[in-house]
Amino acid sequence: MTPSLQELRLVAQADVYCNDNLAGYLTRQDDGSIAFTYDLHYLHDGGSAIATSLPVARDAYVGPGGALPSFFSGLLPEGHRLTVLKDATKTSLSDELTLLMAVGSDTPGNVRVIPSGSKLEQTPVVAEFSTTEDLDFSVLSRTLDRHSIPGVQDKISATMLTTPVEFKNSAYLLKLDPRDHPHLVLNEALHLKAARALKLPVAKNQLVMDSKKNPGLLVERFDRMAVEPEGQPQRLPLEDAMQVLNLPPASKYAVSTEQVIQALAQHCQAPVLARRNLYIQFAFAWLTGNGDLHGKNVSILANEQGQFGVAPIYDIPCTLVYGDDTMALTVAGKTKNLKRKHWAELSGELGLADRAAQSANQLALKAALTADLDELPFEGSPLRGAQRELRFRRMELE
Repeated sequence: MTPSLQELRLVAQADVYCNDNLAGYLTRQDDGSIAFTYDLHYLHDGGSAIATSLPVARDAYVGPGGALPSFFSGLLPEGHRLTVLKDATKTSLSDELTLLMAVGSDTPGNVRVIPSGSKLEQTPVVAEFSTTEDLDFSVLSRTLDRHSIPGVQDKISATMLTTPVEFKNSAYLLKLDPRDHPHLVLNEALHLKAARALKLPVAKNQLVMDSKKNPGLLVERFDRMAVEPEGQPQRLPLEDAMQVLNLPPASKYAVSTEQVIQALAQHCQAPVLARRNLYIQFAFAWLTGNGDLHGKNVSILANEQGQFGVAPIYDIPCTLVYGDDTMALTVAGKTKNLKRKHWAELSGELGLADRAAQSANQLALKAALTADLDELPFEGSPLRGAQRELRFRRMELE
């Protein structure tokens, strides 16, 4: 029998699945730590590593100070959604295993975590609809979502009963406006559209409205691949930079752009191309005023053969209009007042040829120029100040 949310605090062990295969266990230790160990049958059958930071081995991987090993910590939601989850399970934020078991049956990528001995089942989504005009987003944002969706923005799991032809499957996230960042949905939609000019994969998305004309951003989950004939989408391995670096989510602002790019690229099938593509993402972030491209907002995604490449671009609004005038991560040691020389230093450290770096700069600049902040419902000094700063930044790379 599956334990209730409140009973999860008493569960000593969780089963860890890689796709539909039992891969290992997360176990509470007597000293308060949590250890991950691979299942012996999984090892005997030649099972592959479930994460880049958890190579196949018989030894246990122990999380620091009672926390989960970093890969698993990186599967948890953040901010308000994590607080809602904490209250529902009646535990503390430090009890990461309980929190993960509550949402672990559907996590980013292909790893799932459930109470030991429980049946592997698909958790119902929060919003299932044929048209969002039947929904009230304000009510949905307060609902406990038992799908593990990292990040601090209000997001809920969703399924469309009538799938738009441009979307491949029925696995989506519905992103909503938070109280402290008005018009974030429209803001991100504008910049996702502009990012297509980068000629890199971008998360497929669509603006939708609820019954009260509040906007939402419906985003197709790119870690799910449609299966023919009709069936559950295939789960694809996905890891963000903090998981690859084996660091907890709380360190997402404490690493450098160089560290993030190098760490992700070394696991990609084409590392040189990955470094170039990631460089473009960070240049585009600077040129569009996105100060939140931190270590959890850039990832690698595996294909059906298990080969990693840079994941589609996601979570890229302009934060400059909200008063954030710095980069989330340092570039050549700086987060503010970046000059052309700092980007040259970054490209040099990544091993990009001068010609390749110049081409990347021009591509990022061209795409950034298509994101017109006048199309958003901002006005006054926040808008004018952001536009002025962006002009300075773009002049640096012209």
